[in-house]
Amino acid sequence: MNINKLLQEEYHDMSFKELSSAPFNAINGIDEDIAERIRASFKPHSLSKFVNIADAIVTLAEGEVSEDN
Repeated sequence: MNINKLLQEEYHDMSFKELSSAPFNAINGIDEDIAERIRASFKPHSLSKFVNIADAIVTLAEGEVSEDN
C-alpha cells in the first residue's frame, strides 16, 4: 500500500510500524503548530496514541443510547 500522498516527504520510506510512532506533522496538512495543539489538548505524542483515542470514541459512540430513546 502506498500512502505517500498522505505523508510529508521525509516519512515516505518508513514502515507502518515506524509511522505509528511518528509525530502528527508526518501527515500532509498538519504543521507543527497544529501538531502542538493536538498534543496540548489530548496529550498523545504519536499517531498511534491519537488513533487509539479516536477509536475509543467511535466505539463508545456506536454503543451510546440517546436520551430520546
